[in-house]
Amino acid sequence: MLGPYRPLVRGLFAAALLAACSSGSSTTTEAAPSASGSPGPPPLGSFIAPSPTQPPQPKSPQPNPLGLPPRKIKLDPGRRVFTFSEPMLTNARIGSTLVLYAATAIGFDGDDLVIEGQSGGPSYKVHPGYVIPVPDNVKPKLNDAVLTEWNGVMKHAVVRRYVKDRIAVRYTDMEARAPEGLLKGVRWVKQVNGLEPGNYAAHRQEGEVRHVLLVSPFEAGGVKRWFCLGFGGAALIADEADLQPIPIKWKGKPGAVVWAEWAGTMRRAVMQSETEPGIFTVKFERAGKPEVVGYGLIMDPL
Repeated sequence: MLGPYRPLVRGLFAAALLAACSSGSSTTTEAAPSASGSPGPPPLGSFIAPSPTQPPQPKSPQPNPLGLPPRKIKLDPGRRVFTFSEPMLTNARIGSTLVLYAATAIGFDGDDLVIEGQSGGPSYKVHPGYVIPVPDNVKPKLNDAVLTEWNGVMKHAVVRRYVKDRIAVRYTDMEARAPEGLLKGVRWVKQVNGLEPGNYAAHRQEGEVRHVLLVSPFEAGGVKRWFCLGFGGAALIADEADLQPIPIKWKGKPGAVVWAEWAGTMRRAVMQSETEPGIFTVKFERAGKPEVVGYGLIMDPL
């Protein structure tokens, strides 16, 4: 019956079959459902693990992360200093926590000091603005206010007595419960009054008077400034005009109105007693029990 149309029908059928085969061989990202209606096996690509992401690269050691101006200091190799560890410098910024440690300067690279690594680690470079030099051959006298060490960390203390080959000190910037230190083989910085590296100062800022530790002075744009550490060791920059030195030693009578450090600020208090040389008991306004403070944490009101 198809007669002469049979070749034409065969051609159309072949074309339809070819189109169906081409459609069935195309790639799809979804599994076709099985006859029962449940999904088929997932595509092969789902079993291939993604390429691992590139791990973050460690920051390069940075001898001057806060961008302090150039500074030169004279220091012989082998001298002790108080400075910051390499990890702290690498991540330092304004507001970050910094702690001054005892270390040894083994040389210079340009104006930067080369500091011996801690616990046998590699040496690293430090801008002089992050360093407090420690002089050699200092033998403190009784009742001297000094910078010294406690477990490798810079601390303030007053010399109590000599015990054979050791020197007994009372730390003045630690809790009253801290034991007396018996030190041997450490070096000392004898403190002098004024705005000096290692001293404490009162910093007027935003209507408050804050307690800061002075690290190094510099000048920028004709303005004298200081790199300091605030509450909790927070790095900050202060104009020298806003700083008032706190006496390295202070004398007062019971009942005297004073300013004493409390949580990083200088607050009004009343002195109750001097429990031992350099250690005072004070009662803050609108506070509960009396508190104990030491030299560098107490001053006359401004």
